[in-house]
Amino acid sequence: MFLLQQSEDSTSIRKLVKFLNINFPQIDLIVYGRGLELPSFTLARALSSLKNKIISTLNIYDFLFIYNPYVEVSNVVAFTGDENELRELLDGLESLRVRGSIYHCGVTDIKPRYNLISINSLDKIFCEINLSLSILKVLSNNKNTEREKRILDQLNDLSDLDDYVKNYAKVFNPDLPILLSPVMVPAKSFLESLGINVSSYFDTKILDGAQIVYTGVDMYITRRMIFSLKSKGKKVTDVLIDVDPLLAPIYLSMIMFYLKKK
Repeated sequence: MFLLQQSEDSTSIRKLVKFLNINFPQIDLIVYGRGLELPSFTLARALSSLKNKIISTLNIYDFLFIYNPYVEVSNVVAFTGDENELRELLDGLESLRVRGSIYHCGVTDIKPRYNLISINSLDKIFCEINLSLSILKVLSNNKNTEREKRILDQLNDLSDLDDYVKNYAKVFNPDLPILLSPVMVPAKSFLESLGINVSSYFDTKILDGAQIVYTGVDMYITRRMIFSLKSKGKKVTDVLIDVDPLLAPIYLSMIMFYLKKK
């Protein structure tokens, strides 16, 4: 029995968390490759709600084919996880001499031709989550507001992270797909990469049942969604991720990673 318990608890999320040495120059635009929505929208939302800066966020091909040829932009921060996308992004930035800071999840030998662009190659394991946590830590570091102080305090003390993740993991029903509230949507691609059946408030997929994951700030519309689904005879449960909305999609990602890897 003891050996079985050891096996069940062998996945430590806390040991996978690494705060990365990242910094952001003046940002005009945030660009993300396939599957990198979590850090991209974490950065955009944090700049908006903590720093009062509204920065547009585009997927890599909207940027390369629609935006970049026609709109002047000086400084891009980009997140990639695919070498083909990285190469295409680099070519697009270099062709117009755009400054760029690229954070790439994985090892790569691709190098920029000009010092206007930096490529930061990161450990692929837990990359999206570690980038997202690091972004919040960097942007909260000045502690200009009470909210920034709370976020920073939480990130500086992760001693109870494993217990938090394991306790939340018990709430989820593995037989039901997950439906994300609007605030939780940045976690969607990461959950899909784990093989989880997930949809969002904005999808039109018809579900036989779902466990709806939401935060305190979008509770009202989530409750309305729950009522609508139940009135149609759907099996619905709900899970409140009761942390700061900037952290909630990241915490959900950690919980589901634990459930899949334990």
